[in-house]
Amino acid sequence: MSHQRSKAGGAEESGEEGGAWSKLPRLKIPSKIWKNRKLHNNNEGDEVKQVQVEKEEQLEESSRRLIEREEDLFSYDSVNEEEEDELHKDFEALQLKLWMAINDTFTPSSSAGELKVLRSAMVSIQQQEAQGRRWRDCQEERVPRWRPQKCLSIHNILLQNMVEGRIKEAAKDTSGGTDWLSSPVKRQVCRVGRCVKEDLLTVVRRVKNCYPPHMDIMNLYAGLYHQEFSAHLTQLTAAGLDDDDCSYLLSWVNQYYPHEILEHTELDGQIKVPCLGSLLPQNELKLLEEQYLTHKEEKVKLWLNTALKKEQENWLSGRTPEIIDGYYFSCLAVDVIQ
Repeated sequence: MSHQRSKAGGAEESGEEGGAWSKLPRLKIPSKIWKNRKLHNNNEGDEVKQVQVEKEEQLEESSRRLIEREEDLFSYDSVNEEEEDELHKDFEALQLKLWMAINDTFTPSSSAGELKVLRSAMVSIQQQEAQGRRWRDCQEERVPRWRPQKCLSIHNILLQNMVEGRIKEAAKDTSGGTDWLSSPVKRQVCRVGRCVKEDLLTVVRRVKNCYPPHMDIMNLYAGLYHQEFSAHLTQLTAAGLDDDDCSYLLSWVNQYYPHEILEHTELDGQIKVPCLGSLLPQNELKLLEEQYLTHKEEKVKLWLNTALKKEQENWLSGRTPEIIDGYYFSCLAVDVIQ
């Protein structure tokens, strides 16, 4: 049975809305897309072929042609159902190509060609968002059933899943590079922190130029990595830390992360640091600081008592301190108490 349609109105000129990166919900990518993503990742031959096709035919050109077909199909009062089904499948195929291009953002073998595909994917997403706005004010029965596609929202969800997966992978990675650290907790924190630093540098060096400025992709990624790093550290603290691990984690929170990562020469000025907030919730941070101070106080007391005990032993054994200006002189005040 055919559906009754009216011709779409004029395209809007307004730009896409930027994502509120600091308030992204913890959502999951649609299961259909994840399923196709896994099939894609498990088939190396298809993956190579997919990249080759995308290089030969840019995604924005495919997107543009699909939009033209949509305009033509829905310019009549009566729409052929078979043509509509075929067009719907083609839009789904395009979406899958877009998500694959985004999913390969941090592929180790990422080349200039693959970054070109990512740039093309972002142009396509903007095209689809603009086309979706064209249908926004139409009556529901007159709108294609695949509209709105919510490409930008799905893109942000996909990025969130990517970042979460990379943080988890870094935490579990035992391939080396952190063996010099004395505990599993230290090694895990170091691996995750290193992943955050390397990925943010990749974004500013290569990925940022693939996105339009209004999307503020640098801060979107920074917010996601901050969120996942914070969640991981909070999970570690909830399990309880010994004094040495507590001290190391505080060093990351107060020194390494804010200064050596966020203020890295290539990242400094690129990230809205005040918007990120603390890497740990204040209540968790306060507990760690109290544990650290208590540990340090106990150490200082132990050092002083040990020093005083040795001084006492010297007196009792007859080795009295030298006399200067009529007073006994001890290095204890200089070497220990200070």
